[in-house]
Amino acid sequence: MLEPRLWVSSLCQLDFEALAARGIAYYCLDVDNTLARQDDWKPYPGVVEHLGQARRKGHLRDACLISNVIFGPRRLARLRHLGRLLGIEHVYGALFWDRKPGPRAFRWALARMGSEPGSTAMVGDQLYTDILGGNRLGLFTVLVDPLGEDHWTTRLLGRRRRQNRLLSQMGITRVTGG
Repeated sequence: MLEPRLWVSSLCQLDFEALAARGIAYYCLDVDNTLARQDDWKPYPGVVEHLGQARRKGHLRDACLISNVIFGPRRLARLRHLGRLLGIEHVYGALFWDRKPGPRAFRWALARMGSEPGSTAMVGDQLYTDILGGNRLGLFTVLVDPLGEDHWTTRLLGRRRRQNRLLSQMGITRVTGG
C-alpha cells in the first residue's frame, strides 16, 4: 500500500503526456513540498508553467488540491490562494479528523472532478499520507522529492528517514530525465 507507481524528482519532471497515454487525465495534488515549499504562498518555480502546458496539450483535464491543513484559517487561506494562482478551483483543506491518508479528501476530489480512480493520479511527497491514501482508493500514485524543509511534525516522527529506508528496501528508484 505504500509503494508509489512512479517516483520523479519533482512535479516539473512529471510526464503528463505519458500518463495521458495510460488514460490518466485527472490529478489530486498535494501542496506542501509538492507544489510549493512548506508555508510558501507562491508555487515553486516552473510549476505554473508545467501545469499550464499539460492543460493546453489536453493531458490534464482537471485537478484538485488536497492538503492536510489540520487546524487554522491561515492554512486554508493559503491553500485557496495557491489554487487561484495555479488555476485550480477544487481545493480541499483536510482538517484534523479527515486528513490524508483517510479516504474523505480523495472521494471528495473524485466527485468534484467527475473522475474515476483509474483515470486519476495522486501526486505528493509523502508515502504515509499521499501515496498510502491514493493507493487505498486505487489511484495512480506519483511520489515526488520534497521541495524544502519538512513540517516539524514530519521531522519529529522521523517520517522522511523511514520513507527513504522503505523505498530502498522495496528497490524503488526515481525516474530521471524529462
